[in-house]
Amino acid sequence: MELIKIYQRNLIDARELWEFLGSKRQFANWIKKRIEECDLIENKDYFTFNKIVKRSRTNEYHLTLTAAKEMAMMERNDKGKQARRYFIQCEETLIQLKENKRFAAFSELEITKQKFKDTLSAKGLSEQDYIEIDTEGKKVLMNGKVLEDQFLETVLMKARDLATHITHYNTVAHELNDSEAIKKENRENHSNVRGNLIEKGIVPENLPEKGDVKKLE
Repeated sequence: MELIKIYQRNLIDARELWEFLGSKRQFANWIKKRIEECDLIENKDYFTFNKIVKRSRTNEYHLTLTAAKEMAMMERNDKGKQARRYFIQCEETLIQLKENKRFAAFSELEITKQKFKDTLSAKGLSEQDYIEIDTEGKKVLMNGKVLEDQFLETVLMKARDLATHITHYNTVAHELNDSEAIKKENRENHSNVRGNLIEKGIVPENLPEKGDVKKLE
């Protein structure tokens, strides 16, 4: 049973954890205090992003399972103990799954995609904008063929991860805000990665479709 929703195999929405724990503090005060108490490191233990809700911008946080477990321990109540035990079970399952290299590659790609999606959301772009941008990259990598990531060979998952990571980096570094500009950037990065694969004798669209890696969950 999923006690608290886990995103991209290893991320917890801090606000959802706060709600589950039933803290009486305001969320902004609670998260800042817990980050300080647990000595968490940004972009390692937690990731910040902005979310626009009803035209208002809110500061949100994603926590790793380990960071979420530490925060749960700090509550020192039954809810905190319950969450901590749940996160320990999830970590044990994740360790087992990471032994599967294809699943590990898929998990890394999903985390990269989520970070990219969060960045686009902070810029005011919609989920549909993200889907279109991401789909353009898929098409370029696969020479027009659209195949969902969970069916890709491990090498193609890693290629997608690299291209998406570069797009995310350049979107931030070059302050790209227009969806068309970001889409163009993503196409170029997937094209470059595709070229590197072909140079090594790997033609993405010729690799066989694999079984759904998500079923391992």
